[in-house]
Amino acid sequence: MIQSMILNPDGNLLRLEGDGISQWHQQPGSILWLDITKEDPQQEERLLKQLQLHPLAIQDALRDRHPPKLEEFDHFTFLLYRGLKKFDERLDVEHIQVSFFVGANFLVTYHNGPALSISHWWDLQREAELKQHLAKPAILLTRILKTSMNRYLDGLLELEDELSQIEDSMLERPTDTIMHDLVTYRSRLRKLNRVFSYHERLIRRVLKESTGELNMEDVALYHAMQDVYDKSERLHSLGILFYDQCGDLVEGYLSLTSHQLNKTMQALTVITAIFVPLGLLAGIYGMNFDHMPELHTQNGYFILLGVMATVAIVLLLLFKRRGWL
Repeated sequence: MIQSMILNPDGNLLRLEGDGISQWHQQPGSILWLDITKEDPQQEERLLKQLQLHPLAIQDALRDRHPPKLEEFDHFTFLLYRGLKKFDERLDVEHIQVSFFVGANFLVTYHNGPALSISHWWDLQREAELKQHLAKPAILLTRILKTSMNRYLDGLLELEDELSQIEDSMLERPTDTIMHDLVTYRSRLRKLNRVFSYHERLIRRVLKESTGELNMEDVALYHAMQDVYDKSERLHSLGILFYDQCGDLVEGYLSLTSHQLNKTMQALTVITAIFVPLGLLAGIYGMNFDHMPELHTQNGYFILLGVMATVAIVLLLLFKRRGWL
């Protein structure tokens, strides 16, 4: 799908189904936001070349997978970002590659599927706010990035409560379901941390090195990008924190289950230790010999039961005194 938005010099916002490049050229001083969602590759390349975008940047944008990057050209800055297609409270994430071409009077966003942050701004009903940010495409870029990072942040903060509940449940009664959830979260956090690390380095590079359309000498742009960097840094630190916390909970689960197993084995050992001497006495007096001592004693049966009961009671008291029961 190809759609465009043009902000006229007089402040009117025009939404178009299509590329809108010709209308934009016909209105000097207007701002273009062109959004492309996975069309025919030849048509996409043709549209991007109409804006005189560099072939290497176009090639990177059209690739299905590429690490986040920043690259500056004569009249635009190219930025690759790992956006979100889906992100729920269980950190089930579907990433989507989003390409930004930022010029002085245009912003091109290219993605090969629905991108939550772009859809948020494209469908924004507060047109005054949209006009304000679109008036400077680089500022709109920072708002899109911040919206995406807020989505990440909301998911991580929900995970904080979930991990707290898991810890409480684990202390009461560790189960295989808890272990499965912890391992799942840890695996997903490891993948997210790789993305957060990419984004943190990317935004830091924009702040320190960018001299093109994302020039940080613009005070308003600098503060907007610094806000994005703060979000990316917080995401990275929270991701590492929760990853370590999941690891600690996994180790705690293993310790608890190991302790429970030791207690179970201790109880079984005590039972075995009590019945071994009783089985020995029963085995001895169960042998079929004619001249066994006490074989013909009138009360031999009751005496043996008494001895066996005494042995069992003495062992029980001994184990209890040592804290094994």
